[in-house]
Amino acid sequence: MICVYKAHGPTDAHLVRHWLERNGIRAVIRGDLMGIRGEIPVGESWPAVWVDREDVARAEEAIRTFEGPRLVHPPWRCPRCGEVNEPNFGSCWSCQADRPDLPESQDLS
Repeated sequence: MICVYKAHGPTDAHLVRHWLERNGIRAVIRGDLMGIRGEIPVGESWPAVWVDREDVARAEEAIRTFEGPRLVHPPWRCPRCGEVNEPNFGSCWSCQADRPDLPESQDLS
């Protein structure tokens, strides 16, 4: 496995790992040494995200997208239960179905 992202903390690492997995890239977090901070240099206690060697290029592109400018998206309707969800939700708040890839405009009426 190859390290593709050095996180600034556990939350950061888990967000990137989840983003990669949502994009079809298996990822793991290694090096979450938050419990021993102060005993080693801070930068060495932060976690990192690792992927399989064959997924490095796709993972790096996905991370660039993740870190790129944030786009404003409209609310989206869950295909499973029909509930309208806020744009920043990655899954439906009502039934927990994953958000599908949506076109730019979606009729919510």
